[in-house]
Amino acid sequence: MEPVSIDHFSRTLPDRPEARFLITGATGGLGYFTAEALAVTGAQVLLGARDAARGRRAAEAIRRRVGRAKVEIVDLDLTDRDSIEGAAVSVGADRLDGLVLNAGTTTPPRTRRTTAEGNEFTLATNVIGHAVLTAKLLPALAATPTASTVPPPRVVGLGSLSTVIVGLAADDLQSQREYRPFRAYGLSKHAMHGLIFELDRRLRREGSGVQALLAHPGYAVDALSPQRPGIVVPRPHERLPIAQGKAAGALPTLQALLDPSLSGGAFLGPRWLTRGPAVPVSAVASSRSESFGSQLFAQLHTWSGGAVGLRP
Repeated sequence: MEPVSIDHFSRTLPDRPEARFLITGATGGLGYFTAEALAVTGAQVLLGARDAARGRRAAEAIRRRVGRAKVEIVDLDLTDRDSIEGAAVSVGADRLDGLVLNAGTTTPPRTRRTTAEGNEFTLATNVIGHAVLTAKLLPALAATPTASTVPPPRVVGLGSLSTVIVGLAADDLQSQREYRPFRAYGLSKHAMHGLIFELDRRLRREGSGVQALLAHPGYAVDALSPQRPGIVVPRPHERLPIAQGKAAGALPTLQALLDPSLSGGAFLGPRWLTRGPAVPVSAVASSRSESFGSQLFAQLHTWSGGAVGLRP
């Protein structure tokens, strides 16, 4: 049973028929349930999808459940610079109320792999591609009209409890010195934390109306998630008392995106660490630190060949 109901949460959301949101990795799991809830508001929901067939299935599933849904598929492979550029062009520069950096690999390869640009695969997928996409979409976010009754345009990154388990190795985010799959994943999530916190600091200094926030889902598993044929794959062995479904795991992201009382730099997660309603939580000090954020931006600038556009 879901400890928190996303259906109840969705019913409390105000109508946002004018709004536009892009969710990366929206074809399943947390990203899918985030998109489904946003569709209830009447907003245009853009589903970032690497696999076109999975994107179509997700869009059809949302339309079946939400009669007023306005969903579109945006082709997006975060390890491919041309794909990121094409996605940014597709979204346009006129309006974007929210960008959710949800996509990522949670099961890194057993041995270290690199992309065509030479970046470690997990870091490239989970962080570098997102940094490039964010830089390209900041003009659309900044152009979005604001009102006192709705939150400002926001970038929401997906954090992880893995940052508590895996220590930050700021000089080895590419896992060149040591590669273990879970370590690579944890380092990528340290980098996501650092990206969001540093982005928010820089947006504040620039006087931008755009905010950056972070959310983590706790321990969210498919086995406890509401069934969505073709989207959620049941895994009964995941039924653990400390876990929650992925619909519940999407609630911190949705609150970070939609709660007007929150400020940039906020971090939300489940009340009981791995499960429960969304509440403000603390990040590990290392990935929130300004020194790490500054170093990370310089690294991202180098790793992206300057494509990030967010100068060190």
